[in-house]
Amino acid sequence: MPLAKKINFSNLISTVFFIGYFPLRGGGSWAALFCLIIFILSKWILIDFLEISQISFLIINLLILIAYIPIGIYTINRTITKENPDPHHVVFDEWVGMFIPIIFIEYNIIALVISFFIFRFFDIFKPFPINKFEELPRAYGVLGDDVIAGIFTLIVMVILQTFIDFTLI
Repeated sequence: MPLAKKINFSNLISTVFFIGYFPLRGGGSWAALFCLIIFILSKWILIDFLEISQISFLIINLLILIAYIPIGIYTINRTITKENPDPHHVVFDEWVGMFIPIIFIEYNIIALVISFFIFRFFDIFKPFPINKFEELPRAYGVLGDDVIAGIFTLIVMVILQTFIDFTLI
């Protein structure tokens, strides 16, 4: 694909600023990791440096999450084709899926890293019912399985954080 065709809003977003085109395999893992890093940096800047409240940070992130869904559907639908309905370079779905658990779990580097690996497990292996959401048409299927994988990750992390104090690890 010529570079000029690659540079547009939909491709920029659906590939998470072209992370999906990294020459290294695992574009979804790179996008989820980049999401985690950006989240940690935004927490550091907004809460620790600018001193906004935890609840304000949560509300900002909830609004961002709500915006991600229609943005993802729009940009992914403009990026996929009938011949390639879930191309490897489209990684915004992994970004959104990773964003779901990290905005709700207790902020702790260990917990965030564990949530990354749990999310990648659910996203790669797609146990039931995650795999059923992948069957939805077009962007709904591309994004749907990752949203459900993110929700499953959140559930597992809440259960783990109920029994394990990650700050002591």
